[in-house]
Amino acid sequence: MIIVYLNPETSVSCPKKSVSVGDVTEVYCKNKSIRKKIQSLPLMRMDDTDHKKYVISTMTLIACIDASLNMPVVIQNIGASEIVVTASPKKSKKLIVFGKVALVMLITFFGSIFAIMTYNEDVDVTGVFDKVYWVITGAQRTGPGLLEVFYGIGVASGIIIFFNHFGRKKLTKEPTPMEIEMEKYETDITNTVVKEASRTKQVMDITKE
Repeated sequence: MIIVYLNPETSVSCPKKSVSVGDVTEVYCKNKSIRKKIQSLPLMRMDDTDHKKYVISTMTLIACIDASLNMPVVIQNIGASEIVVTASPKKSKKLIVFGKVALVMLITFFGSIFAIMTYNEDVDVTGVFDKVYWVITGAQRTGPGLLEVFYGIGVASGIIIFFNHFGRKKLTKEPTPMEIEMEKYETDITNTVVKEASRTKQVMDITKE
C-alpha cells in the first residue's frame, strides 16, 4: 500500500496562474516518481486579478490526487484543513518601489513630528497650526485655513484606508478590521458555549442513548 502525506500551510502565495498541487502543499511519498507526479497535478487556474484570494479545502486536494492516480493509495493530511492561495502580483519596478518607500517614510516622519507637537501642546491642534503658520509665513493667522483643510482630508483618508471600506464599497479584497474582530468574537462565543456545555455535562452523546 502506497502512503502519501500532505502538509499544506494555512496561507501560500503563488505567482503562477496555473496552480498545481505542489504549489500549495508539501508532498511526501517513498516512491519518488509518484511524489513528482502528485506535485505536478493541475489543481486550479487563477484569473489576472492580483492579490485575489482563493480558499481550497484539503478534501479538494485529496479528490484531485485520488482521481489522477490509477492505483490504491492512502492519503494522510498532517497540515491545515483549508488553504488560502493568494495570487502574487508582478514585481514592480525598483523606481516605483523606492517612491512608495520614500512616501511612507515622509508620512511617518511628518506624522511623528505632528504627534509630538500636539502632545507637548496638550492636544491643542489649533495652537500647533498657529505656530506652524507663524514659523512658515512670519504672520499671525486670522482664522482657519489650508492647514485645517488638509488635516481634515488626512484624518478622513486615514480612517477610510484603515477600515478598508467607504460605505458599502471595500477598497481592497482584504477583510476589514471590523470583519476580523467579528470573526474573533464569534469564535470566542463558540468556544465559550462548548466549554460551558462540557462543564455542565450538557454535551450530546448518542452512545449513551
